[in-house]
Amino acid sequence: MTPKKYAVVIANLGAPSKLADVRPFLKQLFRDPDIFHFPFGKPGQKFFSSLIATLRAPRSKKYYAAIGNGSPLHANTLAQAEKLQHFLDEHKGFEVFVAQRYWHPFVSEVVEEIRNRDFQKIILLPLYPQYSTTTTLSFLNEWKRCADGLPDPIVIEQFYHLDGYLNAVVREINDTLKRFEETPHILFSAHSIPVKLIANGDPYEIQIRECVEMIMDRLGETHHYSICYQSKVGPVEWLSPSIEGALDSLVARGIRHVLVCPISFVSENVETLYELDKRVKQYALDKGVHQYERARTVRDDDEFIRSLKNLILEVMQ
Repeated sequence: MTPKKYAVVIANLGAPSKLADVRPFLKQLFRDPDIFHFPFGKPGQKFFSSLIATLRAPRSKKYYAAIGNGSPLHANTLAQAEKLQHFLDEHKGFEVFVAQRYWHPFVSEVVEEIRNRDFQKIILLPLYPQYSTTTTLSFLNEWKRCADGLPDPIVIEQFYHLDGYLNAVVREINDTLKRFEETPHILFSAHSIPVKLIANGDPYEIQIRECVEMIMDRLGETHHYSICYQSKVGPVEWLSPSIEGALDSLVARGIRHVLVCPISFVSENVETLYELDKRVKQYALDKGVHQYERARTVRDDDEFIRSLKNLILEVMQ
């Protein structure tokens, strides 16, 4: 057997796979110092994250119960890892690992597995198409906290520009367009982040816009489209318009057919399966939308995963 010389770590947010995991998952999420800043230092971070998780867990459990009693995010990520491993096996010496920021396998668990091996290089690939301090940087900071003594990793910070990724998104949009009786408005929905982060230099909003423009160039037809944001948490100002606000505006303009494309996710999760497919869809229909359809995430699309493989080989040169 050819020895493995290169560790490739693909990472995602993580999610509870069963209802019993919801509260501890939320506790891990709200404890993240890169996103949530509570008073009184580490004791305050621990206390308030536990309190918020306890308060939010009952409602969140209802969301996960509505999509099968757990999120498919980890299963989707494992499928992506398996296919990436298959494609990298063409080049020998690679081993793919899956890490999750807020649930098992935690970054710390993957670090210890890698630490017990003799890898020459480590490549980190967060599965967020666009870079943000709330996602990519949070994962990288956690890696640094856990990986003392390991070789400095090669980091892939974003991949929204890859042809294979863009083409996969276009395929999902085209497949969804076939379900429409009339040409729809395409509404790209991205996970929102606080406006203050953008003011401090986070490139996420710019990259979302660039990504959407490249997708529309590839669609090859004239479609009306717009960008909105979903999943805000807390009282601070978040990127806008919200998806509800965007739908209100479309209805006011007489638009009754809407195709929603989640542009910041590569896997199905509670934000797509519950928020977009259930809650927002019902909101749209109640407001007067006649047909609401959602494009799927790219998941383990062959061209998408091959493009990630090629990017890994490129950054190693």
